[in-house]
Amino acid sequence: MAQWSINIAVVAEPYFVWPRKDWVADLNGSVAIISSAAAGTPTLEGVRRGQGCVAARFGEFVVVGVYFSPNRSLAELHNSLAELRAVVVGSYPLPVLVLGDFNAKNLAWGSRRTDVRGKMVEDWALETGLVVLNRGSVPTCVRMRGESVVDISFANPALSPRAIDWRVMEGVETYSDHRYIRFDVSTQPSSAPVQQAPSGPRWALKQLDRELLLEASILQAWVSSPDRPADVNDEAGWFQEAMSEICDVAMPRVRPGSARRQVYWWSRELTSLREACVAARHLYARHRRLRIRPPNAAAIEAELYEGYRAAKTALREAVMRARDRAREEMLETLDRDPWGRPYKMVRDKLRTWAPPLTQSLRPQLVEDVVSALFPTRGEHPPPPMAPPPAVPEADHQDDDDGIPEGTGVDLRVAVRRLKARNTAPGPDDLPGKAWVLASEALGPRLEGLLSACLERGQFPLRWKTGKLVLIRKPGRPADFPSAYRPVVLLDEVGKLFERVIANRLAEHLAGTGPDLAEHQFGFRKRRSTVDAIMRVRALTTEDAVARGGGCFGGVS
Repeated sequence: MAQWSINIAVVAEPYFVWPRKDWVADLNGSVAIISSAAAGTPTLEGVRRGQGCVAARFGEFVVVGVYFSPNRSLAELHNSLAELRAVVVGSYPLPVLVLGDFNAKNLAWGSRRTDVRGKMVEDWALETGLVVLNRGSVPTCVRMRGESVVDISFANPALSPRAIDWRVMEGVETYSDHRYIRFDVSTQPSSAPVQQAPSGPRWALKQLDRELLLEASILQAWVSSPDRPADVNDEAGWFQEAMSEICDVAMPRVRPGSARRQVYWWSRELTSLREACVAARHLYARHRRLRIRPPNAAAIEAELYEGYRAAKTALREAVMRARDRAREEMLETLDRDPWGRPYKMVRDKLRTWAPPLTQSLRPQLVEDVVSALFPTRGEHPPPPMAPPPAVPEADHQDDDDGIPEGTGVDLRVAVRRLKARNTAPGPDDLPGKAWVLASEALGPRLEGLLSACLERGQFPLRWKTGKLVLIRKPGRPADFPSAYRPVVLLDEVGKLFERVIANRLAEHLAGTGPDLAEHQFGFRKRRSTVDAIMRVRALTTEDAVARGGGCFGGVS
């Protein structure tokens, strides 16, 4: 899927079904729908499972995967088709795709003859209002005993004109008797993906060069600047541009859309073996299509088939060795990092990259979720606030008699706290580690900016902008806003300033007062959740002793 940039696929008789959100299977695990993790790909929603069929909404249409075993009796096939018809009809008026291995032959989709199963499937398609997408008579299943067209693609009339370039991939090795089938579905203008606002540059933090970053920050610090900036918004903009230039020097940017098109353990040897396997399959298939066959055709065919089987076995064994070797190398990292990739894999905490939900969900659903999570309240009077002082002129000296000194100390404390965290960056995408390293050279100028903000009672506008991230809550319907938890990511430098303000407030309350209540544990130094639990336990014990019995309490 990654190699061909496929958005969605249906797999009949998969070897196994991954327990991931981008994999959905029927009740028997005999057919699965897989969605891509590429940016902008819709998620699978509204999953419905049956015996040999699974359906899911994918963007603006519904995909139904089907596998009917050839061992099913005609009565069982009739019941399965009735169940499948209910699934398809229940998906209307949305466009519907029905894809899978029906194990039924009919002239309508390219078979050489029509059998009883094929007639039943054809009647079912006519009753359901589906159109066959198969084109030509290229076999979709090639076995030693013969060839057949049993993999069928259906669509309802609303979608069939948009399904183009249907084809059987003859020159690709699949490790199976069945061949890949590909086609494209054109996007209507009304359902075209919305152009997402650029999220800003992203840097490969793992390739950070610390020395280059320090040198670049020193060069930026040489730029002359006033002790107090004339405009805090302009100064905040300068810091963002300067830090972007510093990050460009110290580490490469992550290119958008540079999705991996092959697994990391793939090698040139595997490529050569796959090419040899495809060539052997071509020779075997070409010989079977000969109209004028030589006297020893059966012997030649058996020899070609054995050559193809040997090439396929060699490729499969080489792939297994490469995967095992990669797994062993991963396990060897346990000595260096016991909480790394192997631990996350065992604890099921390892996740493949996926685009943000705000990009993969339907635009209308995103709008509904955001409106419900952040409702607009009309006529909400703001609390009375003192007007901010006027922006001083460039040569104006700030009256900072009421502002305590020591911004440098507060900044170093906030930077030290940022150094211990590994949080996602905000809209500027500047990582916290870059701010920690650059603060050694840019610290004095940043202190001047923060001091000016404190003295004037101003907060730079760009630091108030956040990036919304939606996190899916398990076990809730995907179409409801309550299934998502919002998280707003802020710029790291803005959070530094917030920590400075919080420290100032805590010091003022502790020194001048009135201080916070003794039972306040949240957002206070040297007070943890364990301390709060011990306090609750002590209170319940004292109450139980005083009453001479037990008591019940609830903690939320």
